[in-house]
Amino acid sequence: MATLAKTAATSVLSLQSVAASTVLISSAIDVSTKLAGTIFIHFGRRAATAAGAGVDFRIEASSKASADGHWYPLATFTTDFIASEAEAVTGTVASGQKVITVASTTNLTSGDIVYIDNTTIANAEWHRVKSIVSNTSVTVEDNLGNAQTGATLYDRAEMFVASLDLASVVRLRVVVDGSGFTQAFAVESHITLADSIG
Repeated sequence: MATLAKTAATSVLSLQSVAASTVLISSAIDVSTKLAGTIFIHFGRRAATAAGAGVDFRIEASSKASADGHWYPLATFTTDFIASEAEAVTGTVASGQKVITVASTTNLTSGDIVYIDNTTIANAEWHRVKSIVSNTSVTVEDNLGNAQTGATLYDRAEMFVASLDLASVVRLRVVVDGSGFTQAFAVESHITLADSIG
């Protein structure tokens, strides 16, 4: 029986804050020996007010093995930009827990994707809300990966996924076009690759 070899969670864009009205372009990824791949994108708000226009994400392939100017979109996604809810995390919530204490749960609902904006951005994270205790806490589906102290929880976070046939693709990149988004925002992206069939 054939075995599919995979490489999981290769970073395309490290978790970072992107300044308002900015375009961010990842480094080109060599996929010349890969069969397929799935790109995962996280987007998080860092301010609660409306942001002018959405952020456009473009997953692009080059028609050339090197040089620039020959990038073509394989998949595109656009975020919303209406006002979001921002709630301060109260106290310290330890890593490995699912219950996040907040003073207010206004406008938060089960099923929301939330971004927890830590003052150390490398410790920020995304979660989906499982349940809410009104004006007390939010329970998320998975345990926190980091302790959250002095963090702010924002709703209207978004996740995007694109599964790609890479048999005829040599290089990939992700373009984050926030030129119309008038606030700083958080982003990260990873790719899982199907390397070979043995």
